[in-house]
Formats: sequence, C-alpha cells, structure tokens
Amino acid sequence: MRQAAMSRLWCRQSATVAVCIGLLCLVRLSAGVGAQESPTDADLEVASAGRSARIGVTASGGPKPTKIPLEVYVARVLAGEGEPRAAEGAHRALAIAIRTYVVANEGRHHREGFDLCDTTHCQVMRSATPVSRAAALSTAGTVLMYAGGPAEVFYSASCGGRSETAVAVWPGLPDFPYLRPVDDNVHGNDSSWTLDMSSTDIRKALGRAGFTGRRLTGISIDQRNDSGRVSRLSLKGLRPTAVSGAEFRMAVGPTALRSTAFTVERAGRGYRFTGKGYGHGVGMCVIGAGRLARAGASAEKILGHYYPGLSLGSYDGTPAGPVSRTAPPAATLPAPRGISPISLMVAEGSGIDRADLEGLAGTAFADLSRILGVSVAPVALQMHGTVESFRRQTGKPWWVSSAVSGAVIHLSPATLLAQREGVEATLRMAMAELLIGRAFGARPAWVRVGAARYFGRGASAGRPAQPGVLECPADTELLTALSASTQRDADARAERCFARALVDAKDWRDVR
Repeated sequence: MRQAAMSRLWCRQSATVAVCIGLLCLVRLSAGVGAQESPTDADLEVASAGRSARIGVTASGGPKPTKIPLEVYVARVLAGEGEPRAAEGAHRALAIAIRTYVVANEGRHHREGFDLCDTTHCQVMRSATPVSRAAALSTAGTVLMYAGGPAEVFYSASCGGRSETAVAVWPGLPDFPYLRPVDDNVHGNDSSWTLDMSSTDIRKALGRAGFTGRRLTGISIDQRNDSGRVSRLSLKGLRPTAVSGAEFRMAVGPTALRSTAFTVERAGRGYRFTGKGYGHGVGMCVIGAGRLARAGASAEKILGHYYPGLSLGSYDGTPAGPVSRTAPPAATLPAPRGISPISLMVAEGSGIDRADLEGLAGTAFADLSRILGVSVAPVALQMHGTVESFRRQTGKPWWVSSAVSGAVIHLSPATLLAQREGVEATLRMAMAELLIGRAFGARPAWVRVGAARYFGRGASAGRPAQPGVLECPADTELLTALSASTQRDADARAERCFARALVDAKDWRDVR
C-alpha cells in the first residue's frame, strides 16, 4: 500500500522533516535521526498541513468547541472507535474511513459552533495511542472518494455476518451504491446476544417516543430487509400499531437492543430478543475488518470489501486510484427517499398524532432533499407538549415556532403552530433550515433564515423577487428580536432578501 502510493505523494518541507501526504510516510531529514517508531501529536499536527476540525467536546459539561489538527483527531477517534488489538490493515482502513467521515461532514454542528460532536451521534474520541497515531500518520490526507469528492461513509462495531444498506437505517439518505449489504463471512463463531424486557418497560420506552396506549399485548416481526434485519414490527395495544426496526431499537435503547438483526419471542410477562451484531451495520464492520486484517488483508482490500467501487484520494480531491472490488458507483445521486425514523419524539399534549407528524416530516424531508440536492442523516424531530418545554430546551422566546440545532429540530406544540403559520409550513421551514445549514456556515443569519423560509414555503417553484429598496436584517434582529412583531418583520425581510439575491446567484449555495 505504501509503495503503490509513493508516486502520488506531495511533500511539505520543514527544517527537520518532510511530510508526505497521500498514503503518508514520515521521513526524518536530520542527520542521525532514524525512522520514528512512535509518532507524536506534534508529528500528526505537521501531517495535518494546517487542516483542523472543530469538535464539540462534552467531557467538561459542554459541548465546548475545541479546534484539533485533523490527523490528531483521526488518531483520537481511532482509539475510541477501533479494535485495540486489530492488525495494521484494519487500523489503517478505519483511519481512512474516520478521516473521510470528518471531511464529508464538516459543519454538521455549525449552528453550535463546531463541526462534529464527540458522542456516538458523530464519532467518539479517546486518548490517542501509539498504534492509532501510527495508523493516522501512515494514511494522512487519504480519504475515500465518490463522484469527485469525499464519500459519505459509515461504520459500525459489528455487522454480525452481513452489512446493512444505508437507506434501511436512514431512508432519507441517497441510495449510495457502495453502502448496500455485503456478506461478511468472518462471523460464523459469533455468539448471539439476548435481551429480556417486560411488556411494561417496552410500553414506557415507546411512550417516551410518542406511542400511546395503556397496555402492550403483543409484538411480532412483520418484515425484514435485504440484510435480514428487522425493518418493521407490529405492536398490539399501542398506537401507531407498527414501528420500524431502527426506531424501535432507538426507543428501547441502542446499547440494550444491540442491533436490528434479532428475533423476538414471548418470555413470561415480557419478551426475549435474540440477535447478532452491534450497531447499525452500515459500511465497514470494525470487528470484521479486524478479522480480515488478521487473515492478511490489506487496508485497500478491507475498504474494497465494505465500500465496493470507491477510490482513494486526498481531501483536496486529488485521485489516488481504486480501492478494489467492482460494484461501480452511479454517475449521479438518486433522489433521497423519506425521513430517518430515528428519534421522532412527540410529547403528550402536543396536539398532533404521531403518525400524522411522521407523514408530514417524511414528505417534507423527501421533497426538500430533492429540491435542494442535499441530505442529512440521521434527523431527530421533537414536538414539544408545552411552550415552556420548548423554551427550556431551545432558549428561544415564546413567539418562535421552531429551532434547529445540528441535526435536531424542535417544534412548539402543534396546537400553537396551528394558530400561526401551521404545522406543515413550520415543519417544512425548519427542515429546509436543517438541510441548508451546513452549506451556509458563517454567512449572515438572513441567508439561512431567508433560504429556509423561501424553500420551506414552496418558493422553489419560482417566487419573483420584489423590486425596490430592501434592507436585509442584521443578525441581532433575527436572533434576538424583542417582540413577536419585530421577529415577523425581520423574518419576512430575510426571505425577500434571499429571493432577490437568488436571482443573481442562480444557485442557492452561492447566496451571500
């Protein structure tokens, strides 16, 4: 792997080192200094070539935005997400996947002032080890490429024998051809896990996710997807009467119900779930990669197995050749489909049926993803039961109807929204704001708010910009309005400003 990449390396010289970034080697140029066996964070910082990631670190209560050199971050995530005793090929493959994820998801939490968080929502960090530093350094700058840019990739702890298709977990995600089920024939001796839960505990867990009903009288598996995982369960005694496998797992607890590759049977006053694997199962299987590496597989072969058809390149877009395997990628991305079912929460007293909200959200997500040409997954949607709950969690005044934080949408109670712009319109504007958020970064607030209202209210069909003098609202007018009337005025001006700017910019991403 290192020899094949040497012809593609580019080097950044300093007084004592030459850092070659592609599939990277570090060479000491000073006389008498040999190859470094245990890289340091200083080596990784040099290898980062000035590139960094803003991470929301939660250890001290946070999340507190912390700027970390890219390769230092890769080494820390590898220590948190990887298998400590895996062979070198597995560490190098996972380091490339981790780096690809952070580059492709830059700005995921931009509203909170950072790129990624340090929880399982994004990637978990730990203190880097000599092994994780070496893997980060030996692959520095290298990412998986798709359609000319860094690929949208995922990985999980254990697929249990067959990986999962991405759209089965996050239906709103484009159906990437490299994120479909593949057999992973290194799990034959894996032991099954079991989870016993009482009917009462399951009902309470589903109740917190918005399901209603006093008693759960039955659970059965209605449907499995192409990977063999549970895609739909029937619930007797509750409303709605069905739930997706991914949503059920999140409601019960993803660490308790380890995956959706399970069976279920009645056990006393509850149910016993028996399954394999741990995690969503999409993309690289960390346990499987370790076993492939122990059998002699290289990083390229491992990546080709889990992400067939991708190529290697640097994060600036420079190609570096195929990963291996076939399954060619599609020339264009298919339109997103539906909404992620994960973390749809409907509080008691919100004034809307869970199934109705799910339908509105799914339609909004699919329509806006198609119109805007972008997608975000997973998406969490919380409909609050009281204005006080909404204010407490978002910090917004009573007259604000929605708030977007990263990939989470908060909505005021539906009974209140019906008296304002309506549940559907408010939801669509919030969904549009979530989808366009990453592209707008640190631009003025009127760009983001205006775009959210413009597209969310259906203006993508071509609402004409209004002529005449128009003063775009300042950030303070939009974000710290002193009354409901001043907020409405600022929002309306932001939408008109965006419509006017879009006429000249043509592409919404270019409005500034």
